Amino acid sequence: MGPMQQTTPAASALVSADSSDLTDVEALVRTSPLVATPQVFHLDPMQEDLADGMSDPDPTSHISCWRQARWAAAIALAVAAGVALTACLPVFSSHLTSLSPAFSISEQALPTLDPAANGSIGVNWELEYRNSDFLPVPNFTANGVGWPSLFCWCIMLTVGNHPLGWMEEKLVKQQLERGIGIFSCNEWAVMSDISVTLNRWGAHGFPRIPGGKPGSVDMPTWAIGSTNVQKGVESNPLNSVVFKTAWNALRSSRKLESHDWVVKVDPDAVWFPNRLRTHLKVVVDNGAADSLYLKNCVRFQTMQGPIEVMSTRAATTLQNNIKQCGGLWGTGEDQFLMNCLHQLGVSARMEETLLNDKYCDGYNDCHNAWKVAFHPFKETERFMRCHGSASQASSGVLRLVLNSGEPGE
Repeated sequence: MGPMQQTTPAASALVSADSSDLTDVEALVRTSPLVATPQVFHLDPMQEDLADGMSDPDPTSHISCWRQARWAAAIALAVAAGVALTACLPVFSSHLTSLSPAFSISEQALPTLDPAANGSIGVNWELEYRNSDFLPVPNFTANGVGWPSLFCWCIMLTVGNHPLGWMEEKLVKQQLERGIGIFSCNEWAVMSDISVTLNRWGAHGFPRIPGGKPGSVDMPTWAIGSTNVQKGVESNPLNSVVFKTAWNALRSSRKLESHDWVVKVDPDAVWFPNRLRTHLKVVVDNGAADSLYLKNCVRFQTMQGPIEVMSTRAATTLQNNIKQCGGLWGTGEDQFLMNCLHQLGVSARMEETLLNDKYCDGYNDCHNAWKVAFHPFKETERFMRCHGSASQASSGVLRLVLNSGEPGE
């Protein structure tokens, strides 16, 4: 999916689990679902006599009432124990399988649909698709001429599968309709857990494409599997597995090689591709754009996740060798990528005017005319106010430059 065409082959990627990583018990759980096994009870002679008495047409001639009561109580106790065991088995099975790292990767690579999220219980998604309205999508043809050439992408959470799905879909929708953010890059891709079409809007956001097979009128996202992740210290998402899958999808698409720079952004980041191009022209003029990624947080000396910029050579090195990188488990995506790029010998450059991030700087200042990106802005109105303020700041600087000449010049 890019500015030059309406359809893009879905670049789905699944990470398979190696059964050699499983213990014998885990392998049994994975291959043979646990079920309650009927128990065989062996009766002693007195119980056999009791059973015979219960089957007799006139049991009172063989057994007293108190023995009947004892037998009935024993049966009820056995039934109750079986019911309790059956109820506990799914929890027990889940606990066993979750012990394996291989199982965790496989689980995160598969779509997990949560009908309780965002009030989507009982939704007929095929009917929703048919009843959705087309959006006024801009003509992206003109975006293919900007230099340096940018391939931009993001991962979007979806309605029905994640509590933040509504927020991110609305943010992506308003950027798409206005042709801003990643939609003003030379080429772009939106990835999600399932394939939805971006040029339609229904009662539950972007409608799911029936069967995951886009038609000629669809503008599909790239389906990469589950985007649900655990939270770590200070609620940082431990999402390195999801983004590893995304980079595998980028490798399969073979789209990066035709551009100069690759940019990953978060949907709640306000940013300006033309400002980034201006920054990158300086980097190119200095001869430092061969294999390079840009750090954007002076405070932590890191590349923060809201905007990740790297040269195409650095990006292709990453996508082709990401499986070789260590430090995968229990990390955030930006931390993992920095470590991986370092392991692969990719150089870093601090670009302190690249990002105004509340989590790095401690504040937001959307009146800055030179910063490329501002983060986070999770509500659509606040997002557009920040975008408008930053745009006005740029216009003010331009007017100052134009009016700075001597009279008569």
